[in-house]
Amino acid sequence: MLDDSASDAIAQRNALFRFFTGQDYSTVSSSPGSMLRYLYAGKSDRHPIDTKTAAARLGVSQRTVQRWIKGDSNPRPELLKKLTDRTRQTVTTKRGRTQMAKRAKEALPGDRRTLIVHGVQGLSADPQDMGYNRNGNSYIHLTDDEQRGLIDAWGNGGDTGALSYLEGIYAQPGRYTDSGTWRFHGVDGMQWR
Repeated sequence: MLDDSASDAIAQRNALFRFFTGQDYSTVSSSPGSMLRYLYAGKSDRHPIDTKTAAARLGVSQRTVQRWIKGDSNPRPELLKKLTDRTRQTVTTKRGRTQMAKRAKEALPGDRRTLIVHGVQGLSADPQDMGYNRNGNSYIHLTDDEQRGLIDAWGNGGDTGALSYLEGIYAQPGRYTDSGTWRFHGVDGMQWR
């Protein structure tokens, strides 16, 4: 059984995964079709999975991949494990996050946007100090370069890298706080506005 801090860390990791990829990790890892859709995204809504690439990388025929997607058959246990491992690695490894970061950068609109961060955050380094921390939303405007930097920070360092990058932006004079420090202690959601 996981303790509270471990489950909070997993919840934070999954919240940032959802923010950067637009997908819920529990849904992505639930079936072969959803894992294929996530790992081998197609070019359009009509063809949401690149079955040719998936087949080549998994060592099966394109028709076999199509059967998995339809639910007519299931992958062999060793291939299912390979799919599950690759899906998990996109969240937990730098290489996987970097690949997802490329997709996230391509989706950026290229202008200044407001980032909303929800969770326990504030001036104190102590997460229990609710006199200087709060569980709520913070809003900050990010330039196009800062948005790209945030995505790169997530790709390189995961949720802790992205939040450290944001703490640096929040601490800039005149940006969010005049004290020079802002800490995130448990983010459970982020979104653009």
